[in-house]
Amino acid sequence: MNFSAKIYQKCFIFLYLIAALTNIALAENNSNIEDIKQQAYALYATNNFKEAQKLLDDLPVNEKNEEIYLLLANIAEESGSDNVAIQNLNKSLDKNYTYYKAYYNLGCIFAKKKSYLLASNNFELAIKYNKTFASAYYNLACCQIKLKNYDSAKKNLIKAIELEPQNKDFYYNLAYCYKELNKTKQAKKILDVYNSFS
Repeated sequence: MNFSAKIYQKCFIFLYLIAALTNIALAENNSNIEDIKQQAYALYATNNFKEAQKLLDDLPVNEKNEEIYLLLANIAEESGSDNVAIQNLNKSLDKNYTYYKAYYNLGCIFAKKKSYLLASNNFELAIKYNKTFASAYYNLACCQIKLKNYDSAKKNLIKAIELEPQNKDFYYNLAYCYKELNKTKQAKKILDVYNSFS
């Protein structure tokens, strides 16, 4: 083997070792980020919002994914900072525009603020990206009830019931829609189902 071939071989081995060490460091970093995320979830679940937020805020921006921004939004909302929650939910959607949970949470915030059209739009987007999300259909229907759009609300409640037939609240609101649509027979029938849960 000539001199230049030996240098090439040593350079190749050196570069291979650097790449291997980089992959190990990246794997350790990803493991650390996952550990931090799990710790933050545990803190959030025990109402230690400030500690959870501190852990997540210390992550580099490029390491924050849609789930982390969703958790930051939940923390902000629990702390009474709806505007910060909305900012974090928008960052979550910047990371993944199909992330239905972010649209759902935006819908919940707007519904709480009585912005029922904005809430409805976000619940519809949550449904677009997760057609089996019963709570999104239910909350969309609740907004439609507030907007007195009882026929659409009825359809969304029927879909919610198809997806989650054991949820008692869905039936109560469906009965209300039938009542408002002057369909008292259907309203009574649905109320009987509702009462059977007790």
